[in-house]
Amino acid sequence: MPKRKKGGHEAGLELESGGMMRWLLTYADLITLLLATFVILYALASTKSTVVLQEMMAQFRAVFGPIPGNTTILPSQSSNPGEHYKIIPGEPEEGGPSGPVKPKPTDYGAIKSIIRKELGANKVTIRKEARGLVISLLTDKVLFDLGDTRIKPEMREVLDDISKILKQHPDKQIVVEGHTDDLAIKTTKIPGNWELSALRATAVVKYLVTEKGLDPSRFSASGYGEYQPLVPNISEANRRINRRVDIVIMKLD
Repeated sequence: MPKRKKGGHEAGLELESGGMMRWLLTYADLITLLLATFVILYALASTKSTVVLQEMMAQFRAVFGPIPGNTTILPSQSSNPGEHYKIIPGEPEEGGPSGPVKPKPTDYGAIKSIIRKELGANKVTIRKEARGLVISLLTDKVLFDLGDTRIKPEMREVLDDISKILKQHPDKQIVVEGHTDDLAIKTTKIPGNWELSALRATAVVKYLVTEKGLDPSRFSASGYGEYQPLVPNISEANRRINRRVDIVIMKLD
């Protein structure tokens, strides 16, 4: 006996059932996204880490704005909180009518002329690396006393000249790195070479920022101890070279 084809009322019920299932899937996806959004908002509200907050804000900005021809959903770091700006189509986003400002190239010859006196006195060396220009300040009885983290008064003149170089390149990020030789150090205040190198780098940054008025947001400081020597630590002459603070003008052009 041939099977009767479904139709009429039975077919309508089957189609309606399939449509309801599709609607439920869409609704479930929406609820899941809303739950994830509220979890993220709660995490942002409860965290006390500024680093985490800045990273999350950067990720939101990357997704939501600015969109050319529309207002930004999230304000940029340079704008006032809650303030939105209209981007006019065809107008450059930064740098004025001529477009983005190009960074000023680092003039190697001009920098050498500013610290010529220090280069001649063997207080400073200068070299080019892939990451940028590196100005090395000898720490051995020049910038600091042996095992000390306080900048010597006679070294302030050297840092004053270096600050002139850094002011000529306000678009550059500056990395200050402390280095030591492989001889162990342990005092009541400084437990080892890691701490000694980091404190010396920080002392240089503080002087350039507080005494010379340079923008602190351009600087970072780090200590490498004895683990990044320029030459092998096989003699006192080599160890003297390795005891240094490097001021790196990062290559951004």
